[in-house]
Amino acid sequence: MLCLRCGRCCLHLDIFIVNPSSILADGSIDPDDQEAMIFKPAGKKCPHLVLQAACDGDYAVCTIHHLPCYRGTPCEEFEQVGPEDAVCFMSGYFKSMAK
Repeated sequence: MLCLRCGRCCLHLDIFIVNPSSILADGSIDPDDQEAMIFKPAGKKCPHLVLQAACDGDYAVCTIHHLPCYRGTPCEEFEQVGPEDAVCFMSGYFKSMAK
């Protein structure tokens, strides 16, 4: 599915994320670090999420998306069911929940 980069997944999902204090200088994490993954509850903004203003609303950017520590995380592995060329439906779902 095509991500709308709205950031709603990073705000509204219960998920395990990379602990910001566990990221090493080379962008990796120590595999023996017992606190490398932390729980991010629904409704709390992911500390890696930055919302940048755009002409059609905010645009979500993950600040660790390009780092080796992001590989294999629940965020990278998250999938939606639907055609690959369909627009993300989670954004609309979270919008409707807010009403």
